[in-house]
Amino acid sequence: MDTQHVSTLIREADRMLLAADQEMMRSEEDAITHTVCFHARQSLLNYLTVFLLNNGVRPEQPVTLAGLLAQCRNLDGRFDLISLENIHCRFESDHQDYCLSVDQVDECLQVAKQTREITLADAPGY
Repeated sequence: MDTQHVSTLIREADRMLLAADQEMMRSEEDAITHTVCFHARQSLLNYLTVFLLNNGVRPEQPVTLAGLLAQCRNLDGRFDLISLENIHCRFESDHQDYCLSVDQVDECLQVAKQTREITLADAPGY
């Protein structure tokens, strides 16, 4: 495992999560939902990838949110608590479309935050 690569992925994921979170703090009329969607999705991809790399597992190709989550669930039962059901791009490997509903992008943002907590937790998995 390349710890420098993992550290870079975490920093980038944290930066994207913060950007999405700050955008969601704006009024519903002013929030740029495609920005939230992009940043939340990218942070989610990075956190799931970090978890796999930290456990010596290479992400399966093509990389999708659903595929990464399935791999993480095989390693740690805490990922069973994460639902991608309302994230429409979960099976896509090329992310060309963006959700535009505030509720949808907020859901993705919350899932990214939950994933971050599990990925960076010091407690051992179960």
